[in-house]
Amino acid sequence: MKELRMNRILVTLFIGLVLSGCFSEPQRSKHKVIFVSILPLKYFADKIIGDHYKVEVTVPPGAGPETYSPTPKQMIMLNEAQAYFSIGYLGFEQVWLESYKSSNPDLHIFSTSRRIDLIKDEHHDGDHEHLQGVDPHIWSSPKTARLIAENIYNGMMQIDPEHGDSYLKNLNALFIEIARVDSTITHIVAGAFSRKFIIFHPALGYFARDYGLEQLSIEFEGKVPSPKHLQMVIDAAKSGNTKIVLIQKEFDKRNGEIIAQETGCKILQIDPLDYNWPDQMIDIAKKLSETPQ
Repeated sequence: MKELRMNRILVTLFIGLVLSGCFSEPQRSKHKVIFVSILPLKYFADKIIGDHYKVEVTVPPGAGPETYSPTPKQMIMLNEAQAYFSIGYLGFEQVWLESYKSSNPDLHIFSTSRRIDLIKDEHHDGDHEHLQGVDPHIWSSPKTARLIAENIYNGMMQIDPEHGDSYLKNLNALFIEIARVDSTITHIVAGAFSRKFIIFHPALGYFARDYGLEQLSIEFEGKVPSPKHLQMVIDAAKSGNTKIVLIQKEFDKRNGEIIAQETGCKILQIDPLDYNWPDQMIDIAKKLSETPQ
C-alpha cells in the first residue's frame, strides 16, 4: 500500500507539471471517454455504450489490479474522461480514485458492485486487495455480471440520457449473452468430477458460490502461503477428491506445482482478467469439469 501511495504522489506531480505548461500540452482526445478498471468491465461497457463513447481500461493485459499504478498518460486521459466505472474494492482503486476525482472534479465515478451480494471474509481485513474484507472479483460469475451490466447502464443514463434507447437495447442484448453463458456453465459444471477446486489466487469466489462449488486458495491473505497453509490445502484437496489446480497467467506456478505433486492434481492456466469475458467464463467451467486421466 505504501508503494502504491508513493507512485500516486509521483504521477500526480508529473500531471501537475504537464498541466502547468512545463511540458508541451497533450493532444486533446477526439472522443468522449469513459474509463473502467479492468478488461472484463471494458467488455460489458463496450457492449452497452457502443460507439457513443470511447472506453479505456486502466489495468492493461498482463498487469494485476492489486498493486497497479496508472501511467502519466492514463492520468492525463482521465482528466478528460466523463465517467469512471470501478469495482470498488480493488487495491489500486482504493489508492487512486480520490486522485482521479481531485484532478478531474467533473468526473462521475460509479461503482459496479452496487446491489451485488458481496462475499465478505473477516480474515482479509487490511489486505491490499481485499480491503474491508470484501472479495472484489464480482465479474467472475454471470449471475453477478448481470448486475454489473445494470450498474453500467444506470451510470450511462445519468451522464447521457439522450442515448438511453440505444443503451437499453444494447443492455438487453448483453443480458441475452450473459444468460447464454450462465446456461452453458450450469450444464458444464453439472458433470464436474469434484465440487472442490484449488486455485492460486482466490478469484473465483462468486463463480464457486453461484454454481455450488468450493474454491481452495493457495494464496493466503494476499501473501505467499506458509508451509502450514499449503499442507491444509493439500489435506482438503485429498479429502475432497480434488484433481484440478488453477493458476492465473499473471502468477507464479511454483506453489501450484508443489500441491500438484503432493495430490496428483493437474495444473491448468486461466485468465479471469481476459477481455473476452464469455469465452473465458466458459473455458473456466470446462477446465473445472475435466475428467482426471
